[in-house]
Order: sequence, then structure tokens, then C-alpha cells
Amino acid sequence: MKNRGLAAVVTAMAMVGMPAQAVAQICITRAEIAGMMGYAMPSVIEGVRNTCAAHLPGDAFLAGGAAAMIEGYRAVQAENWPVARAAFMKFGDRDGETDAAVMEQMPDELLQPLVEAMIPAMIEGEIKPGSCRDVDTLVASLAAMSPRQAGDFMAAILALTGDDKPGEKQRSPNVCAE
Repeated sequence: MKNRGLAAVVTAMAMVGMPAQAVAQICITRAEIAGMMGYAMPSVIEGVRNTCAAHLPGDAFLAGGAAAMIEGYRAVQAENWPVARAAFMKFGDRDGETDAAVMEQMPDELLQPLVEAMIPAMIEGEIKPGSCRDVDTLVASLAAMSPRQAGDFMAAILALTGDDKPGEKQRSPNVCAE
């Protein structure tokens, strides 16, 4: 499906380490989505760029403009980490594979690289070559926003698109009612 790649970019940072049944049972706040995005976006963009590089023209945003965007997000990663960490902890238990209590006890210097390594791997498995132009357009559009604005924008998208139909596989987290 063409929109699957776009959905992967939108939800990647909200789904790190999240089992399907946890997605349906746990909600994530808009502030947590924004914090996760502010923290995870450099890894998200790198994952998208790695996946799509061979499928985009040389003048694509991901080919040239993404480096500045990544640096802009890296500049705010530290301030976003506390909210992002709390949000990642909500989804830390993967069907018994990872003990959430152990993850909570992990020092940030161990947990952060783990989280950052998981994100590109998730994205690279979800984006199909036919979606790369649309994903490039989405990332370029986000680059025009501040990291905070982009986080708020993505939270609104998840709130609008997060309700899956009964019987469908849950694709995105539930956004908490505010």
C-alpha cells in the first residue's frame, strides 16, 4: 500500500518497542508524541534516507537538505529526552522479551543508543520504494517547521488517524483523550 511508508514515518517514534496488544491498551499523550519526535527524528530521517536514497533523484530533499534538518533536531534531543524516555517506558515490554522495570533502571547513556538503533531498523522494514517520493515530500515539509511544531503536527495526525477499524491490525498508538 502506498501510504504504508508515510504511516511508518509518522508512527515510528511512537511505536518503538511496542507489542500489538500494548498499542491497543496504552495511550500516548500529544506531548509524549512531540517529545519522542523531537528526540527520535534524527534516527527517523537517517532510516528514511538509507531506505530511499537509491529510489530518489539527486535533487530530492533527503539527498541534500536532510543533513541540516538532522542537525536541527540533534540540537533539541537532550531537552526532549525526559519526555521521550517516559513515553518509551510505556511501551518497553515486548511480549515478555524486555522487562520494562529493567529498562527503567537503565542509565540514559545505555538506553539512548538502544532506542536510536531500533528506529532506523523499524523504518527500513516498512518503507517501500514506491513511497519514497511521498516520504521525501513529507520530510521536506516537516523541515519547514520547528521541531516543536513538527511534533505537534505529527501528534495531531496520529490523533486523527490512530483509530483503526474493529478487526484491523492496530497500526498506531492510541492518542490519549485530552
